[in-house]
Amino acid sequence: IYEITAKFVPYEFIGSLGHDVITDVRLGDQVEKVVTVLFTDIRDYTSLSERMTPEETFQFVCAYNETLGPIIRRHNGFINQYLGDAIMALFPGSATDALAAAIEMRKNIHGLNITRSLKGLSPIQIGIGMHTGSLIMGITGDKERLDATTISDTVNTASRIESLTKYYKAGILLSDATLLQIQDQQQFNLRYLGKVQVKGKQEPVGLHECFSGGIDEEIQIKEKTLALFNEGMNHYLNRSFSSAIKTFQTITASDPGDLTAEFFLTNATRYLQKGVPEDWTGVVEMTNK
Repeated sequence: IYEITAKFVPYEFIGSLGHDVITDVRLGDQVEKVVTVLFTDIRDYTSLSERMTPEETFQFVCAYNETLGPIIRRHNGFINQYLGDAIMALFPGSATDALAAAIEMRKNIHGLNITRSLKGLSPIQIGIGMHTGSLIMGITGDKERLDATTISDTVNTASRIESLTKYYKAGILLSDATLLQIQDQQQFNLRYLGKVQVKGKQEPVGLHECFSGGIDEEIQIKEKTLALFNEGMNHYLNRSFSSAIKTFQTITASDPGDLTAEFFLTNATRYLQKGVPEDWTGVVEMTNK
């Protein structure tokens, strides 16, 4: 029974509360920990599911979760919730584990898409966002119905960052707080994307893209243009939009698939033509969740 219940409430969660088995937990048990929270979901899931029957959709989601779940555990994380086409995972140890898991997840999806194309199915894309901070893990509910839950602004921020992968056309996004917890940053391919004011947050959050999860060809060309991209971001954040446009145009000319560079090229062009407020600092304000 303990082995079965551990599949519904991860042992890592119960262990964090200081218990060995689920029967020991009590309403109100809680602990505060610093963890990295990772969210991932399938892009355009609604339109994808519209082309499938409910049973086909269920089988698809099951196969998707069965593919990614083991990757998370292999990198010392555990799944807090399956949320339909989305997954929320916690990494109590190292933020490096979370980023390594995200990279392997992205690469695994590339392999899955090869199989899907052979079956005549359309490819799928996922976005992954993560943030590091403190959160409360605890048991809430009432005496008749208990639930293992996490409560924290860290969770909300990680969810917002994941949603920004669509906005910035990036596969993996991580916050400044997560980057600071990664000891050997040189082993990852990272690009700074500026700061964003997410809904519900008082202070802007610095964002970084990790492109290590792409296919080898994509990684190689982005490595070659990394210095140019950083130069373009410096021009962009310093309001030198003409210089930013030239730099990002150079990148997109050699790599039309770099949609993040195209995103900043489009923004710089619009700002050059229409101007920006006097107090503009490059911080993007996101009013939607």
